[in-house]
Amino acid sequence: MKQYLVDTSIIVDYLRQNERAASFLNSLKPVIISMITAGEIYQGAKDKKELRSIKELSQFFKILPINESISHLSLKLLEKYVLPSGLLIFDSIIAATAMQNDLTLLTGNLKHFKIIKGLKVEKW
Repeated sequence: MKQYLVDTSIIVDYLRQNERAASFLNSLKPVIISMITAGEIYQGAKDKKELRSIKELSQFFKILPINESISHLSLKLLEKYVLPSGLLIFDSIIAATAMQNDLTLLTGNLKHFKIIKGLKVEKW
């Protein structure tokens, strides 16, 4: 079975009680996310209740850390794609995390990632 690195957009859909997102995430064992995605989810909390919900939800994720090889690849991706496509730093780290861990990135923002050669990416 294909393993996915789940992008922030899917977790946000889940938090908004999107049934498709809930069904999909429940089918994954484990749900793998980047440290960047974890941070973006926490950053999006609107109040203490939502922050508590996010903290409880994050227990079910396998959160991949940013290591030296991911950092180096992220910079190479930025060097190559920042001018032609406007690649952003967080997207480069998420892409590098997927690439370094041989995962398919599943995202709702395909346009952010489709230009990156060597990245396995699918539209959510």
